[in-house]
Amino acid sequence: MIQRKEIRFLCQPKRGMSFICVAGISAAVLVAVLLHFGEDGIYKQATMLGLGLSLGATLTQLCLFAEEWLHHSASRYRGSLSKMCKVFFNYAPLSALGFFALTTGCAQFEARQWISMVMASMFFVLLKFCDILSPTQVEVTHICENRKMNVAHGLAWSFYVGYLKLVLPKLQTSIESYRCRQKNNNILVHRDSWKIYILVPVSAYIPDQLEDMDQRITFYDNLTETTMDRAGVRSRVYKHSMYAVYDSQKRPHYCLVEYATPLQTLFQMSNDSNAGFGEEDRYQQVLVFYQTLKNILENSTECWNRYQLILLDDGCDQAAEKDPHFLSKEILKHLQQPDNEVENLSRIPTLMISDDSDMPRTLKNPTENTYLCPEQ
Repeated sequence: MIQRKEIRFLCQPKRGMSFICVAGISAAVLVAVLLHFGEDGIYKQATMLGLGLSLGATLTQLCLFAEEWLHHSASRYRGSLSKMCKVFFNYAPLSALGFFALTTGCAQFEARQWISMVMASMFFVLLKFCDILSPTQVEVTHICENRKMNVAHGLAWSFYVGYLKLVLPKLQTSIESYRCRQKNNNILVHRDSWKIYILVPVSAYIPDQLEDMDQRITFYDNLTETTMDRAGVRSRVYKHSMYAVYDSQKRPHYCLVEYATPLQTLFQMSNDSNAGFGEEDRYQQVLVFYQTLKNILENSTECWNRYQLILLDDGCDQAAEKDPHFLSKEILKHLQQPDNEVENLSRIPTLMISDDSDMPRTLKNPTENTYLCPEQ
């Protein structure tokens, strides 16, 4: 059991001790070099080294910028050059490069000193791309904490552990119970449709009723409720809503549809100044949420063939904003297409996150996804 004072220790923000240590070590080294080489020699050496390192840092940014511009400018930054510059260019190395460049113009340097400067910049670039100068795990943790980059990852796991992992394994039983108590057995006849269609809008905006977003979608009924004891609550109720989604010929298509509710948290955070969470941060976090949840569910045998994620490009596509039936059309695309074609339906942006190689794997293979109807 974690003690209260240990919790306070874990929640404390980053202190300035590392900066104090670096400043102390640098001062000690500088004093030693001054005493050995003298003021004039150390001035020229420091100037050339500073110029070389700042030039190497600038070249590193340019190389990364070229890679992103050639392959990911449209998918990650929507073709905006200004957004790419904000993400890539740290103006500290550029300022340092300008400062040291002006400094070198005020003094005479030998050819070997210029060669040392060029070698320093090249070594910096090589060490950087060989991951020798990559940030440590502690530095990565500090970056994630300061930039709130762990929000979507945690929300995806919470949505899975606290909801989907509980209800999806019981979905088949709930649908069978519902169909048994209904006189009209023409609803959800094909078991390929016995899944929950989870909507993930990139805008993170979630209405309380789907009818507010599209008049071709109407509420039909709720499935049989599932109850279970959860987190101290006796007989907590879980239920799913069925909707009739009408096509252009006014024919109804019945399915279970709901939004990914954790996105409401991202939306509220982006509208709360205390969260320090902007619109662009929200956009990236929604994509991280989608990819993380997708990876989790694909490796979950309990949820196999009982869900379908639908990424809605409602915040970036002008056609989506002008089309009043955008939502119903997207749902019908996934309803009318086999599973192996669904992945290519939505224009899914590329994410700036690592692959799923670090995701946990199950110890058994996925179960058979072919259902046999009781009537057959």
